[in-house]
Amino acid sequence: MSHPADSFSKDEGYYASMADLMAGMLFIFIIIAMVFALDVRKDRVDAVAEAEAKAEARIKAKLDVTATPLERPAKADVEIMVRARLIEEIRDFLASRGIQAKGIPREGLLRLPAGRYFAPAGAMPLAPGQTMVSHLGEALGRWLPCMSNGAPQPDSAVCQPFAEARLRTVRIEVHAEPGQQTAAEADSLTGARAVHLLSGLLGVSPRLLDLRNDAAERLVDIRGMGAQWPLEPAPVEAKPVEPAKPAPGKGTSGKKDTGKKDIGSGAPATAEPAQPPGQTQNQARSQRIDLRFDVAVPGSEQPGQPGGLILRPTSK
Repeated sequence: MSHPADSFSKDEGYYASMADLMAGMLFIFIIIAMVFALDVRKDRVDAVAEAEAKAEARIKAKLDVTATPLERPAKADVEIMVRARLIEEIRDFLASRGIQAKGIPREGLLRLPAGRYFAPAGAMPLAPGQTMVSHLGEALGRWLPCMSNGAPQPDSAVCQPFAEARLRTVRIEVHAEPGQQTAAEADSLTGARAVHLLSGLLGVSPRLLDLRNDAAERLVDIRGMGAQWPLEPAPVEAKPVEPAKPAPGKGTSGKKDTGKKDIGSGAPATAEPAQPPGQTQNQARSQRIDLRFDVAVPGSEQPGQPGGLILRPTSK
């Protein structure tokens, strides 16, 4: 017959084994949960890193797209060379007809001295001015259709050197002398001159205002600039005055003076004025007509900038 103490000791050992087993399983479960949590955290870190890499790639792509026009020097240089050739053709055309024009061909700037073709305070062109406007209208009507729309192009041989460029605008600016009149008077004078200039150009080439750029905008823009962008007066170099020479002969020999005077021996010679009467040197430089040719670079259009890269003259 068994003793009750023996039965109690056996049951206690059984319960102790089950408690150890449950503690071990709980420990294993905790380890598995920790491994799972570490894996989840690693996946989250990888996802965040991947998202940041994609965001950086998108930003870099946008920056590369924005910088695309700056990375096209070859195409832009072609446009500049074609525009320079256009300026040279117009300048030579006018020179062959006795019209002297100055400018910077590579900048796309052609300058006519308005002081030669207008009276100092007159809006109507003088006779030489009418001749200049006639020849200028002929030149513009000959070459501008080659690089724009809205008018039939002339002979293909005329347009072939300019086929690789497209004009954006041709702005004709009429300036006035800023120092001799008020701003309101300069605005009125240059505006009236611009009207007469446009009338003369259309009398020779009536299709000038029909010309359009590739954005269907009017190509030719004529405006009076008032006293804007005045040029500084050119420095006037004084001619050296030769000292007066003594009269030879009787005046130094102690004999009586005959009363005759040597012409030019008593007073220094005066320099002749460089400009015609009524016109100062500053007027000749500031009163001018500027033609500014802007060209567009095809293929440089960007979102929000449909016109693309525009090459404008910077000289004033």
